[in-house]
Amino acid sequence: MAAIDPIVEEQLAQRAMTSELFFRLVTYLRPYKWSVFVAIAASIGQVACQLAGPRLVQMGIDRYLMVINDTTSATRGVMAISGIYLASLALAWLFSVTYVRHSFRAGQGAVNDLRMNVFRHIQALSLNYFDRTHQGRIIARADSDMSSMFDLFTNGASQMVTSLLTLVGVLGLMLQYDWRLCAAVSLVLPPLVGSTWWFQQTVMRAYRKMRMVQSRITAAVAENISGVRVVQGFARQEVNLRAFEELNDKFTDRFYKVARIFHSYMPMLGVLYGIGTAIILGYGGWLALRREITPGELAAFLMYLGMFFGPIQTMGDLYNQTISAAASAERVFQLLDTPPQIVDANEAVELLEIAGRVAFENVSFRYDTTPEDWWTLRDIHFIVEPGKTIALVGATGSGKSSIINLLARFYEPQQGRITVDGFDLRTTTIDSLHRHIGIVTQENFLFTGTVLENLKFGRPGATDEEVIAAAKMLGTHDMILGLTNGYATKVSERGSNFSAGERQLICFTRAMVAEPRILILDEATSAVDPHTEQVIQNAIDRLFEKRTSFVIAHRLSTVRKADLILVLREGRIIERGTHAELLAAAGEYRRLHDEFVQA
Repeated sequence: MAAIDPIVEEQLAQRAMTSELFFRLVTYLRPYKWSVFVAIAASIGQVACQLAGPRLVQMGIDRYLMVINDTTSATRGVMAISGIYLASLALAWLFSVTYVRHSFRAGQGAVNDLRMNVFRHIQALSLNYFDRTHQGRIIARADSDMSSMFDLFTNGASQMVTSLLTLVGVLGLMLQYDWRLCAAVSLVLPPLVGSTWWFQQTVMRAYRKMRMVQSRITAAVAENISGVRVVQGFARQEVNLRAFEELNDKFTDRFYKVARIFHSYMPMLGVLYGIGTAIILGYGGWLALRREITPGELAAFLMYLGMFFGPIQTMGDLYNQTISAAASAERVFQLLDTPPQIVDANEAVELLEIAGRVAFENVSFRYDTTPEDWWTLRDIHFIVEPGKTIALVGATGSGKSSIINLLARFYEPQQGRITVDGFDLRTTTIDSLHRHIGIVTQENFLFTGTVLENLKFGRPGATDEEVIAAAKMLGTHDMILGLTNGYATKVSERGSNFSAGERQLICFTRAMVAEPRILILDEATSAVDPHTEQVIQNAIDRLFEKRTSFVIAHRLSTVRKADLILVLREGRIIERGTHAELLAAAGEYRRLHDEFVQA
């Protein structure tokens, strides 16, 4: 799948709420349909109570205030109407509380389910997706986009439903009172419709541009956080700050444009409401003087007119929020619709127990981000018997890590096949393969939690005793005990509270606790000092006897005991053999060895 240009992606992802998008969002409310039904019933009750208010005012004016034959009866009638009016307000409040409670319950549940789906899908996506997609854009999908949809599902949805019900009810009651007054007030409808159409079209374009810049800001922040050491190391703070300031200023300009459009529309609604009120007061007052309508009906009609413009103003406020939610939903579903490149075949088999025989059969591979004629690996062929150790040696970019990535099935080759115990990796389940593989990389990534929790990451069911036994076997037990709280020491973000060597040793122990049949060490000793390297080298010698092991290292001292050494250059195997054989051949390996010795 080709990479999507960021600007094109943002333009595609910021559309109005389409019916397809709306119904797809609604599917997430199905598990909470009871709460939705209760919320709808409560909203109908709330609106009914509100609509009853002007009718009660009309009754009080026409029945009691305009007829004062009996002051005592009139007073009692007005007090009774006032009591009923207050009761209707209290009942409306009760309905409102019920509606908000259930709508929030349904909205929060739907957003939580969607967030879980996004997180699950992100973990299932193949590495090629992360190769071509900026980290900040992925974070925005799972964070700010979710917040935008949460606002719509909860507060926005409740206000929208209530406003629509109120608008329909008011229109019906106004027509019931007097069609002439409705015809008179309809004079403001053409400018109302025209201004609303202008607002929708103009604010949509302005909001799209604002969101494009906002996405770039999120990406810039994520990039600078991830690369903060490089930024500080090259003293790029001021340069990056100026670039970020330009983005920030551009966002501010576009935000102000959206605000100007939005706050031009809202006062326009107020003016139209004022014009409508003046029309009703003039024409309705004339009708009242002619005894064609009662003063109470005129008062009620004026109250309904206010209730007519109120929902329009509220929906105008919500339109901006709906645009934001629609844009967010489009981007989230775009992520969910991105299929993982590496998936289990329909009849994939589970690798329950394996001996660990690995074979690469004429494998050729290139990344999606590279040209079609640029092969990262070309015609790679080798066999590793169970319990043997293979070392991959070569300059940076020669293809060593790509071989490891293919073995772990993070990617799949375009040509050839890879087998484990004779099973083509494409016919096995990904999870069962990964249960048999332990990986220690140069990145030495640690997760927040305790050291013990990190050590159990590959085998959550391991007991504390098994973890300690693995650490003792590896020689890292004393180092872990020397930490602030031993195995219970808290790990800061990415393990920043440990030295590089400590992080590497913890990662090494984590791989051992997982009890893999295939062990991968990708520059596993690059971050440890020579003394620590010697400590773990003794454990490695014992562990390699029971596992098929792959070692990548620039330090040739770590690969001398390998049963097979492959020397790579530009994606091809140019030499193979043992340490002694390759030294005797006086080829590329000998040259690398001599450079290492001289260094």
